[in-house]
Amino acid sequence: MTRRRLVSLLGWAVVAPIAAIAALSFFTSTPKPCFVAGTHAYRIAGAENANVTVRVNKTAAHPNLRIQLVNDPAAANFVLVDDGDSTAACRSIGAVKNIRLDADAAEPDLTVVLSDKSAPYKIYVHSAHYTPQDAAALFAVMRQDARTPKLAARD
Repeated sequence: MTRRRLVSLLGWAVVAPIAAIAALSFFTSTPKPCFVAGTHAYRIAGAENANVTVRVNKTAAHPNLRIQLVNDPAAANFVLVDDGDSTAACRSIGAVKNIRLDADAAEPDLTVVLSDKSAPYKIYVHSAHYTPQDAAALFAVMRQDARTPKLAARD
């Protein structure tokens, strides 16, 4: 074998596995990380295992919450900032509440209007894992849980 062929084969032996892993990670959907608030844990999940369905849009007629997306964390009621790996966050928490976002849900558990217009609640999002809609749903469910006496009694 010539030196050129040997170097070429060696190059392919190194590049092929890396390309396969990159392609697999591109096509494989990884679940959203867990969000821990106090003693409760939340995860944005699919329809198959959701505990709560939240409809987030800009124009709902009678929402449970109106939330403004702001650019200043100091002005926000809820700040969601992450950039690291938080996949292990739920390991220390027993039960995780799974939240499904569905903009077209006919009968969601919660309806949230998220816009840049003035609203009673404000959120700031700078995240590698969560969209503004995810953050609005998390905030709405956490707020609902904090107001529900049943949840406090179970802890």
